[in-house]
Amino acid sequence: MRRIRVGDKVRAFLDANISGEVTEMFYRDAAPGSLMVGGVPPVIAYAKVLLKDGRTAVVKTTELSHVD
Repeated sequence: MRRIRVGDKVRAFLDANISGEVTEMFYRDAAPGSLMVGGVPPVIAYAKVLLKDGRTAVVKTTELSHVD
């Protein structure tokens, strides 16, 4: 499985309207009720995707796949 990176062409699994290029990646702490494994607080990765119509969508990277 390849890692999502800035500049990749991607599309969302569940939303056909989200398809474009990753312009930025950022991380947010998971909800306080999330379980920790090994004492490391869970973090969720997000990507800003530039859509074909010029809008930007923020999507969890786990919901994206590469477009070849």
